[in-house]
Amino acid sequence: MKLVLLLSVGLGLAWPLQGEKLHVSVSQDFHPEQVTGSWHTLKLASTDRSLIEEGGAYLCFMTGIVLLDNGNLNVTYFHREDGKCVKKFYIAEETGTPGHYTFEYQGKNYLTFVDVTEDFTIMDLENQSEGGTIIVSELHGRSLSTDETEWELYYTHTRRRSIVPENIVDLSLSRRCDTH
Repeated sequence: MKLVLLLSVGLGLAWPLQGEKLHVSVSQDFHPEQVTGSWHTLKLASTDRSLIEEGGAYLCFMTGIVLLDNGNLNVTYFHREDGKCVKKFYIAEETGTPGHYTFEYQGKNYLTFVDVTEDFTIMDLENQSEGGTIIVSELHGRSLSTDETEWELYYTHTRRRSIVPENIVDLSLSRRCDTH
């Protein structure tokens, strides 16, 4: 009987959380100037691995971020289309919360800068579309290498977002698009 009561209380507490968007914390003291400049995509992770594999909609190589006069960010990247590297960009629009942006790409995307230093940034994308919700987590560096601390922070973030280790792709040594 105690077990049934305990389960009832647990379910009662969990029920209000149903349907709520998982909150992703932004990097402390975020300022958009911190993320401007050149970047290299080092790792991608997703709740749907096919999205970050060859031919996947989110397999891209970010090359830079520019802060626009209106506070939005112009994010430039390369993406493979029909075997060719194509330069593209999206405009990440301010939301009023520092470090949180939105943009349209295969649905509505919520972009959060989870961690930012002068050497690396962890970006979290939550895509919401008619097909459901997917999470993509990105690790970008100012150079093509990472250290153990950056990797551990990234790995911890992907676990928090329920991304299994098998759905993390290392792009630091892969055939890159951003050099063409």
